[in-house]
Amino acid sequence: MSDSPATDRESAGPHPQPWRRCFIALAPDAPSRDALAALDVPPHARRVPPAQLHLTVSFIGAMSVEQGESLARGLAHVRYLPPAPVTMLDVWPKRAQPRLMVAVVASSDAFAALDAHVRSLMSAAGLPLDARAFRPHVTLARFPRDAAAASAIESATRLPPPLRFESLVLYSSTLAKQGARYEALAAVKLA
Repeated sequence: MSDSPATDRESAGPHPQPWRRCFIALAPDAPSRDALAALDVPPHARRVPPAQLHLTVSFIGAMSVEQGESLARGLAHVRYLPPAPVTMLDVWPKRAQPRLMVAVVASSDAFAALDAHVRSLMSAAGLPLDARAFRPHVTLARFPRDAAAASAIESATRLPPPLRFESLVLYSSTLAKQGARYEALAAVKLA
């Protein structure tokens, strides 16, 4: 990953195909990834591989390469985000119908400013805005579609130290039977 919005795809020539299943996310630094990966998850849940742990800022969907490049240039202005504490581990959308186990991250002025900045960039690039409110979290595991109600997450589980983020990344994801695969289209190193 680099500070430049350029990608390996650019060296291959023109891109007639749009980028698909795109999203903007914060990539935790190695100690934060390790701490998140060390958290216990229910045995019937599929753990997110440590290298794929991220905090989604905004889901985009499909976009043209030109829109992606415009967005990447605007993301380059983000340089710092303070450490963010994990407030709790939870099951979403609800325990009776579990889909995700998440580490909920405390909202902050810095996250609100980042969300506003990303929304402004998306609007300027002619991209639709995600109607859902920004809820900072990191998905730790996914439950199978037929999962029964999730039992309460052990309250004795220690929360990880505040998360630090090493980069803001524009990703494209591909769904596969084994889980999603992510490709970084552009990344900005955070100080």
